[in-house]
Amino acid sequence: MKMWWPKFIVRPRMRLARPRFSTPTRPPDIVVFGIMFIAILFVLGGNIYTLVKTPPPIAGGPNGEPILVVRGIDVQLGMEGLVASVVIFIGTLGLGLIYYSSKYVFQPGYATRLLILGAILAGAAYLIMTYLFGLKLPPQR
Repeated sequence: MKMWWPKFIVRPRMRLARPRFSTPTRPPDIVVFGIMFIAILFVLGGNIYTLVKTPPPIAGGPNGEPILVVRGIDVQLGMEGLVASVVIFIGTLGLGLIYYSSKYVFQPGYATRLLILGAILAGAAYLIMTYLFGLKLPPQR
């Protein structure tokens, strides 16, 4: 049965396509690695404790001088966690450079420079963390 259409109404001749839904693409591996690396540094720096306890970022001494590191292993200021995270990042960067230097076997000069720089960064991070931990320990009697 044919319907009657007035002449001034034009019936469109088109087909509507169904929308296609697809899963989102995966982010690049370097982005996933960077987010996971920052999250691990956040946890290793003790910043979860800082978020839970909400201590002041910087404490003041009796004369008004700032105290950045509080004695006692069970206490942490806000700045301590950030400093620890940065020092751990520097150490990890140094270890990464040591590993990366092994890829330049046929360029011994460049490999040696990377190896020395990595060793300096990793050693400095170790010494800084040891010094900061020494400040946290109570004084010896």
